[in-house]
Amino acid sequence: MSDLLVNRESGVLTLTLNRPDRLNALSADMREIMMAELSREFQAPEVRAILINAKGRGFCSGGDVGLETMLARRDHIETQILNGLNRMILALRDIPVPVVAAVNGPAAGAGFSVVLASDIVLMARSARFHLSFSKIGAVLDGGMSSLLTHRIGASRTAALAMLGGTIDAATAREWGLIHEVTEDEVLQETARNLAHRLATGPTVALGMIKRQIAAAQTASLDESLRIEAAFQGKAFKTRDFEEGVTAFAESRKPVFEGR
Repeated sequence: MSDLLVNRESGVLTLTLNRPDRLNALSADMREIMMAELSREFQAPEVRAILINAKGRGFCSGGDVGLETMLARRDHIETQILNGLNRMILALRDIPVPVVAAVNGPAAGAGFSVVLASDIVLMARSARFHLSFSKIGAVLDGGMSSLLTHRIGASRTAALAMLGGTIDAATAREWGLIHEVTEDEVLQETARNLAHRLATGPTVALGMIKRQIAAAQTASLDESLRIEAAFQGKAFKTRDFEEGVTAFAESRKPVFEGR
């Protein structure tokens, strides 16, 4: 069976990490299938929301590497990260539909980066985020130095990264890392419902909101104002905007088509 299960239903692409015996360590097969699915959606969009979840008791323990493998990769690790993990993280950020992550257990290393690259994160009460790079003499990768610092600030990121810290679900919610904490047994259902809700939304507008938020991490206020004006000009021309204002005037729920 594949390391990554793929399902399309009612406008939602569900990508399920499927190596429960390895705490869903991120294999080359997982990355390749995920990149293929994301590339397919870039080229010929069929879905309006993406849900990333996992089988078993863990979300993703990070890269699938043992001691001998890590030592053998020393001369090639920069190129491997640039061509592998980095491309996947950028694809999750750049794909113009909402990405929901359902964190059911430990998320570390590259698994934590996947969570940070998602747009809306739900986390089971028993789940944890782990930063263990410094414990083996390694540094942050997968965009974590940027994504995490922008979420929780430099001081918290430095302490977690340098000391090798753990973040529980309640703290993650308090720090603004996630959208919602759920009881373990309802996480998957809650995440599916949220993904399907997003899949019935104004897809073009949601994609532009995603781009606005990504740009705001480095843009000045002047730049953000220009981006907002340009994107609003595009949003006002969509069929979904016309439907939205018509439904508002008629006091009914809008039926968005995603265009």
